[in-house]
Amino acid sequence: MKGVLTILSEERKRAILDILQEKPAVSVGELSDIFNVSDVTIRKVLKELDGFGYLKRTRGGAVSLSNSMREFEEKEKEKRNIREKKAIARCAYDYIRDGDTAFFDAGSTTLELIRLIKNGNKRNIVVVTNAINLAVEMIDAEDIELILIGGNVRHRILSCVGGITEKAIEGLFFDKVFLGTNSFDIEHGITTPNIYEAQVKQCMLRSAKQKILLTDSSKFHETSLAKVCPVTSIDLMITDWNAPPEYVQQLRELGVNVAVAEPVE
Repeated sequence: MKGVLTILSEERKRAILDILQEKPAVSVGELSDIFNVSDVTIRKVLKELDGFGYLKRTRGGAVSLSNSMREFEEKEKEKRNIREKKAIARCAYDYIRDGDTAFFDAGSTTLELIRLIKNGNKRNIVVVTNAINLAVEMIDAEDIELILIGGNVRHRILSCVGGITEKAIEGLFFDKVFLGTNSFDIEHGITTPNIYEAQVKQCMLRSAKQKILLTDSSKFHETSLAKVCPVTSIDLMITDWNAPPEYVQQLRELGVNVAVAEPVE
């Protein structure tokens, strides 16, 4: 018999919520195996829990609401998966050309990329960003043109959002946008915990000729509150060597170019 014996409905609900305290997402099939019940039964339980606001249903399972709205502040993010982020940034730097006008989204991976641009040999680049820390990093690189997009400041994230930000971005056009994300899932696309952040990211994508997503593989199979775009809206995704090959293949079959960064020695 797979998993544990069938348990009473209320106990099952509590057990599912306990599971989502330990992990951000769970599939219907996984829960069916754990409780030794049908997929139909699990979907019914998830529907009830979603109705009470205890979790968020997805097509294939459920995600923790606390996870879908959780957002690490910028200082926390800079410490996570740093080796992978440096490698992704190094790979992304190869896609920058002299004379590019590029938008750099707020995020710890784009910060690593900005540091490479600042100290690299590619010039005549116009750097546009809504991230205060990225702009500060570039402030003494006087041979690189820097445009900081203002707006309502998100103090913990160090980004600018809101109508002022969106209007400014909509008035510009970029060769490339280097987009960050909190969560990435093939079915649900690119998502972020903050609605205003999602709207600004959508403006970035509409204003860019080439759309490049930078995401380390720890964000795969994650879903947050606000949807930015489907995966097929991205021209190129750069991730790290820990990405499962079958996941990368799925993306390529959907028409998304995927570059896998190797570890930086």
